[in-house]
Amino acid sequence: MQQRLPRFVTASFLSIVVVSSFQTIIMFPANPQQHYYSMKAALPASSETASSNGSVLDITQFSETTTTTSTTTTTTETNNSETATVRKASNLSLLEHVNFNVPNHDYILDFYLHLMGFGLDPRVAVNLMPHNDKQFGREGLIWASCGPNQFHFPRCIQEEEKAQKLYGRIGLRYTSLIGLQERLENMKSNSGPFLNEPCLEWYNIINDSKNEKAEIQIQDRYGNVFICREGSEKQTRYQQPVVKFSDIDTFEDVAIKYGVEAKSECLGIEYLEFDCQVNTAQKIANFYETIFDATTFVKQQVQGDELTAVAYICIGEIDPTNTQKAEQYLIFRETLSDFPPTDGHHIALYIGTHDTKNFEKAFCRAHNKGLLSTNWRDKVDVFDLEGARSQSQFRIQDILDLETGETIFKLEHELRSITHPTWPGKNSSK
Repeated sequence: MQQRLPRFVTASFLSIVVVSSFQTIIMFPANPQQHYYSMKAALPASSETASSNGSVLDITQFSETTTTTSTTTTTTETNNSETATVRKASNLSLLEHVNFNVPNHDYILDFYLHLMGFGLDPRVAVNLMPHNDKQFGREGLIWASCGPNQFHFPRCIQEEEKAQKLYGRIGLRYTSLIGLQERLENMKSNSGPFLNEPCLEWYNIINDSKNEKAEIQIQDRYGNVFICREGSEKQTRYQQPVVKFSDIDTFEDVAIKYGVEAKSECLGIEYLEFDCQVNTAQKIANFYETIFDATTFVKQQVQGDELTAVAYICIGEIDPTNTQKAEQYLIFRETLSDFPPTDGHHIALYIGTHDTKNFEKAFCRAHNKGLLSTNWRDKVDVFDLEGARSQSQFRIQDILDLETGETIFKLEHELRSITHPTWPGKNSSK
């Protein structure tokens, strides 16, 4: 059902009750005079379509399709009482940030800081302060922190550029979804600290069979889809800084508008899920295992009449119990959909935790495969090992079929060592 509404959905709709057999979808189209809501029958919360990443939380990681390579291992018992050697950690130690270029920050500040429960990195807080000549990086650059992770938002460098988006889904962790749901309700009733037009297109609350919130799905104004789920905090040894309410002497009104009590409500990025072409998931897993010595596994699924696959690239520590879940994942889900050309968004990954040996090995493998790329953000283009050591990072853009050398997926990776100045584990006791 559709109904014309004022700028925000009126308070009369605040009493919508979501039961286990329904999912509520609140839509916020670009034209603020055409907001509407609709209800439709929901699939079970455990369904692949209800939660595209639902299987991540339940799977046993090391199956017949698992590929592992490591010198850091532990022995566990399998369901068949056989012993299997598995990894304690992936060589990819942290998915640190995702970078989206945006035309402006009108929606970004409301969406990430006011709605989603992120914190503002104090290193860029000066960029929001009027009459401040101590700009950090590019003018207006915003870093939104969530636990050990961040989203970076530089402004587009050309007027014709469009906001970048991830074609897939972004999984976020929260201790509780109650605060997020309350803020969504406030947005509908035109209350709260929101400054601009609705900073999202729609949101969807999916309840499980016990009528408890299984997840909240949200799409922002630029097309990025977020899957928000409750779970325990991970990677606590890596915490990004945030502006606090108490920082008013340093950041003035910025602390009042965007400060948090002690840390961000959002606990971090659980996964990034990318749609990829059919018959590429296993090849992508092989790429990450070969180039980065990452722990990977592949899970089969049925899509329509086709058997497709999902590749899971493990990041961080791996639970040594029989669940053997990783702290973070890159997920590549085969789909029959068409794919637009890449728009240049990038991700930042750290390699290793104690030294730079694995970082340098990965650089040499990427160099030998002709994978090295450049980015205008970097002060120095890195094309040799000396440059990688001095800059503590290098970049690639292509994921290859290692047998044919064909590019099967394009995604810019900013790959860093623990000597990088922004390594969030430098104060870790581990």
